[in-house]
Amino acid sequence: EAAKWYRKAAKQGHDAAQYNLGVALVNGRGVAKDEVEAAMWYRKAAEQGYVKAQYNLGVALDDGKGVAKDEA
Repeated sequence: EAAKWYRKAAKQGHDAAQYNLGVALVNGRGVAKDEVEAAMWYRKAAEQGYVKAQYNLGVALDDGKGVAKDEA
């Protein structure tokens, strides 16, 4: 049920909820695993300055998980 509340807050722009929803989506915890959607939420949180999301988005870009691989 946590993912439901993360999503509700994430849609309202809450950066920590966006990050936590991304983590849930990557791991398939409470929701179907979806690396593409996870990267989208990481990006939204990262753009607001959420440091953990910036790191996870960087890892996703480096590994090409949920986004096109971009090692630059």
